[in-house]
Amino acid sequence: MKEICRLENIVKKFNMGEEVTPLYNLNLTVNEGDFIIIEGPSGSGKSTLLYLIGTLLKADQGKYFFEGKNIDEYNDSGLSNIRARKIGFLFQESNLIQALTLRQNIEFVSKEKKIDSKELTDLLKKLGLDDRENFLPFQLSGGQRRRAGLARSIICKPKLILADEPTNDLDQKWSDVVMNLLVEKTKENSAVVMVTHNKDLIKFASKSYLLKDGSLKNI
Repeated sequence: MKEICRLENIVKKFNMGEEVTPLYNLNLTVNEGDFIIIEGPSGSGKSTLLYLIGTLLKADQGKYFFEGKNIDEYNDSGLSNIRARKIGFLFQESNLIQALTLRQNIEFVSKEKKIDSKELTDLLKKLGLDDRENFLPFQLSGGQRRRAGLARSIICKPKLILADEPTNDLDQKWSDVVMNLLVEKTKENSAVVMVTHNKDLIKFASKSYLLKDGSLKNI
């Protein structure tokens, strides 16, 4: 399958009173159709890795190629275009705009690409949100906000979906719905990179890794 992105010998450091290096000589290749799950405890650098793959952070050392081009060759506007057109983000916090309804939140994020209204309605129904589409974020439960965040991240059919603990706040029923929906996206030649501390979810992956001591180990 065609390569979407590749990380080579990535190092990321933070100075938090003392130097912390969550990512060290990390390598990862993501191809179309991949469902990559990265497991690890809190504080292991999983979210840092997602932010870096999503071009929200830059590595201190190493190379990152997106669709064959080194991201160091992009200016801020170019990176912003990649994020808007190619990457779907599902953060731990839903980050919904409080003044917009659930449906408006999803439509707002998809302003770069025209979306089919019926397709959005069908997606909301799949996620059990069709009767909540006109609710404001404060009227939604944590699980409903989480599912709204997922709808927002996939509605524009991004090449790469980055999911940070996507089943948090969800019961088993909705956890399975979310995971199967992500699997469905990989069959449409998108790729998913997901981080979690839940080992039970690894069964959904096509490739799985443990993030330990700054680098990835096969599970």
